[in-house]
Amino acid sequence: MKKSILIFGDSNTWGWKPENGEYDPPQRWEDEVRWPGVLQSELGEAYKVIADGLNGRTSVWDDPLTPFRRGADQILPVMQSHSPLDLLVIALGTNDLKVRFCATARDIARGAAALVTLALGQREVFTGAPRVLLIAPPPLGSLDRGMHRFTFDEAGVEKSRRLGPLYGAAARSLGAAFLDAGKVIKSSDTDGLHLDPDQHALLGRAVAENIRDLGL
Repeated sequence: MKKSILIFGDSNTWGWKPENGEYDPPQRWEDEVRWPGVLQSELGEAYKVIADGLNGRTSVWDDPLTPFRRGADQILPVMQSHSPLDLLVIALGTNDLKVRFCATARDIARGAAALVTLALGQREVFTGAPRVLLIAPPPLGSLDRGMHRFTFDEAGVEKSRRLGPLYGAAARSLGAAFLDAGKVIKSSDTDGLHLDPDQHALLGRAVAENIRDLGL
């Protein structure tokens, strides 16, 4: 039976193109370009990679402008709909940096930790408890030219640079695996937030290496 991997993420899992405009229908990278597709290619046919990427998804914050994006409300139903799972990958946190949430870097890491705790607490639901890999998002880049300069600010850029160590500490304390995406990739120069194709490729390969190291 194939090993089943669920990625619970946001627009960078969905494949949002950095050049998307604010009011145009968003375009996404092709399946084979997006990092979950790269991960599938790297791992091969013995694995099934399920990508659940939702644009605007947060960890624990309710967004009054983009409702139904709170990851804490969604993670258990999504996990159960795809069970049994061998690995859950949580790749969230960028949207938590939005100005309207007023969240500190530590708050954002605690939100990610809350999702890990929810996932690990569902062991009785599954045949074989899935392991959890927590991915810290890469720091924000320059927001000057993209549509997201109205949603994020320089304080958010600075907070994003502190997420890696905080996520790492949370993962270790909870017994989850960890990858700091900021040590592997960078956000696009186009909008400061999303990933160009070469960065999707780098992230997909890095996650595959991490999974191999887990012995999954």
